Amino acid sequence: MAARKIMILGAIGVGKTSLANRLAFGRFETSYKATIGVDIYTTTAPLQGGGKPMPLVLWDTDGDFGLSIFRTVYLKGASGALIVADVTRPASLDQMAALISGFREALPGRPCAAVLNKSDLVAREAAGISGEPGSGPPPDLLARARGADVVALASARTGHGVAGLFAELAATIERRSL
Repeated sequence: MAARKIMILGAIGVGKTSLANRLAFGRFETSYKATIGVDIYTTTAPLQGGGKPMPLVLWDTDGDFGLSIFRTVYLKGASGALIVADVTRPASLDQMAALISGFREALPGRPCAAVLNKSDLVAREAAGISGEPGSGPPPDLLARARGADVVALASARTGHGVAGLFAELAATIERRSL
């Protein structure tokens, strides 16, 4: 089975590289190093029904691209995308919504997953462990992910939801024969 190219898009600091590292290497790095341009990772995602895992090539993009990513050659040959937001930063949710729309326009029919990353921080904030009392995700959190084929809460730090969202995206790619 040929490897499928997956774009990882989102604003700066939302955890795109951390998600790629969690899936490809099973780890979370505590030191932050901004991606410049694109970093490429290879990994596999399990397919439902116990089939052979799907090889993936993850293109972890620089968050500075914003919507201009759709005017680059980086998207050529992409089978799908993970579009990432930080649930603690409402502006990144707006960026995610714009990127979902841009991806749909640039690559019609290709699946995209809206990944609401750093979900572990929301639970702590809501419990008052850190952040302002009563803070947490905005009430329209899931509404901003409209248009995505897959919507998942995830935490690159804990690993919660990461393998599942890649598996669900891989299953969608397989179903659509992309």
